Amino acid sequence: MRIAGGEYRGRNLLVPKGEEVRPTQDRVREALFNILQGAVAGASFLDLFAGSGAVGLEALSRGATAATLVELAPRHIACIEKNVAALGVAPRVRVVRADVYEWLAGPCAGGYDIVFADPPYALGAEKGYGDMLAVHAARNVVKPGGLFIAEMKHRQAPDVSSLWEVCRDRVYGQTRLVVYRRLEATA
Repeated sequence: MRIAGGEYRGRNLLVPKGEEVRPTQDRVREALFNILQGAVAGASFLDLFAGSGAVGLEALSRGATAATLVELAPRHIACIEKNVAALGVAPRVRVVRADVYEWLAGPCAGGYDIVFADPPYALGAEKGYGDMLAVHAARNVVKPGGLFIAEMKHRQAPDVSSLWEVCRDRVYGQTRLVVYRRLEATA
């Protein structure tokens, strides 16, 4: 797997071996960052269910100022840390070993410009994204006007919320990307 664009374009990334990691395919990652375009430069980025950290590291390569990568599996954390070291981006990265749902329910830092979530497809289908959207808005994990991107199985329908608008909903083979924008708080 490689960084697809930006400052670190073409740099190789390690991917944890085994079937429990399903890295975001290069073409899907490229499509994601084409959708995001100018929103990434200067943004704070949160990568949930980070796996190898590829999406968060791609965001840094494309101009994000900081990235937080949340992952539970120790093997995956070790892989993320090696990728961070290989790119030399440690000062701009925070790696958190935690269950994503527990971390979001706890005293997690908020105020991210862009949040990306790619849970295992079965978990994403089971839990959906409705609760996650509500938590992101209620706890200000995503700033008003910020973006939340859900990666899911192509057949899964996007959740809707009065706090979010769906900006994009695209299918790439077996993968669906849904980009939500958090609506501004009403007075």
